Amino acid sequence: MTNNDILRRIRYAFDFKDKAVIEIFALAEVVVTKEQVIAWLKKDEDEAFVQMNSVELSSFLNGLINLKRGKREGEQPKPEARLSNNMVFQKLRIALNLK
Repeated sequence: MTNNDILRRIRYAFDFKDKAVIEIFALAEVVVTKEQVIAWLKKDEDEAFVQMNSVELSSFLNGLINLKRGKREGEQPKPEARLSNNMVFQKLRIALNLK
């Protein structure tokens, strides 16, 4: 599964609109444009499709944690350069307060 697939599935599972996705990135102190979000959400075969890297997905997941749990005090966590499936699940578990 690609980073774009993960973003698409999270977006549809939580019914986030493009504006909400941009706000989630802003919670992780990352600025993205609506055009970037739309390009990430395009089908893989589309000419306007842009591959999302791990740092961007990690930033989104950190923003989702901040949205659902609140920002932690002090320095914010840095986005990881490489994400594994386990790291994605762990971030989702933290965001949703699952055990």
